[in-house]
Amino acid sequence: MNRLRRFCLLSSLLMPLASAAQVTSAPDSLSLGETRAERTARRLAEAGFANVRAVETPAFTAFTVENDYYKLPAEGFARAVQILEGAGLDETKPVKLIGTSYKVPEVTITYDPEAGHWSTTKRLDASWDAVRRQKMLNDSFGKVDITVYPVVSLINLIITQVYQSLWELKPALEVPLWPGARFSYQLVVPVFTDFFESRYHMVHPGFVTLSQRFRDPWHLNVLGKFTIGQFSNNRYGAALELAYWFPNERFWVDTQLGVVSVGSFFGFNWRFYWEPEFVWNIAGNYYNAALQTQFTLRAQRFLVGDYGLKFEMVRHFRHVSVGFYAERGLLFTADGHLVAKNLQPHTNGGFRIHISLPPYRSRRHGYVPRITTAGQLTFDYNANNEQTYYKEFRTEAADNLVSKNYYNPYYINGIIGKE
Repeated sequence: MNRLRRFCLLSSLLMPLASAAQVTSAPDSLSLGETRAERTARRLAEAGFANVRAVETPAFTAFTVENDYYKLPAEGFARAVQILEGAGLDETKPVKLIGTSYKVPEVTITYDPEAGHWSTTKRLDASWDAVRRQKMLNDSFGKVDITVYPVVSLINLIITQVYQSLWELKPALEVPLWPGARFSYQLVVPVFTDFFESRYHMVHPGFVTLSQRFRDPWHLNVLGKFTIGQFSNNRYGAALELAYWFPNERFWVDTQLGVVSVGSFFGFNWRFYWEPEFVWNIAGNYYNAALQTQFTLRAQRFLVGDYGLKFEMVRHFRHVSVGFYAERGLLFTADGHLVAKNLQPHTNGGFRIHISLPPYRSRRHGYVPRITTAGQLTFDYNANNEQTYYKEFRTEAADNLVSKNYYNPYYINGIIGKE
């Protein structure tokens, strides 16, 4: 009995010490002088998010994050929401999570304590003005990615073979610079081809661009990108891209305006011809959130001077986007006269499949260049084998159906799964 009493007395003395040790060693504990918002920002940075900031005011608690560890931003935002939900933040006021791209704000994901759920919008509010002035953790400036873009091109022009193909690997050096800016230099490495011109058998440069992303400072919901350099389809020049999202964010308009000229290559021997042409397109978009499907009607001036309308329908899944398109064009002379009917662009159509490639997560080690696969493998099918008309250009290697949907608020809501 005496032994039992001594054991109980010893246990009662040691228990507070053990509890104190547990609190001290808990990974979630507050550092000296650290607020809960600052601790949560530290956790977000440790989870692989870049450009993390935090602020707490009497009206809200706000954070900024930029996806670096997660290949698909929506999956990264879903993880960030989990971290915020377990951070012990004040649940009586809203929590704002602002997702950025190259430090430019793209979306605001808000926890409403009254409704009890998260919702996403393209719009900004006072939370961005407050958090943008705070200290940044895990700055992305100068952190290099070597991104490998695999591309498969198929054509069906002869009856003796079902398809001729061109298989390429396109590694690109991509470097974030000042806020909104990115430099990209890409090499095109042919792997296999059985038809295309001899110049496609040689290693040659692809995209060589400097781009600047921006957002209007008046919170009018206008986002844009200005790019100069070497684009796709052997074009170089300058291009401005803009988008405006209406208050009902199922609807938005976007446009691309470019002054470009032709540049031909044979290996690393480039020939530039300064014969500038002005190309443009403008589109109205509608997004059906229940089906995660985007509908687009676009009016466009294409690269060889033809004009046309293009209708697109794209279904966005988690790691795949599948789209169908149809287009009809007209060709005019320099003085505005319609070209003879037998020379006009005919109706064309086809489908597109863009697949996000694993690994879907890739951790960075300081400033060591990170080698990873591209966000997507793209495959476009041209039903009428159109070789002349309906030609467009992209300003960066990462521009495609999937990446243009990264910051769609309804798509993000679907991945977060809180509505």
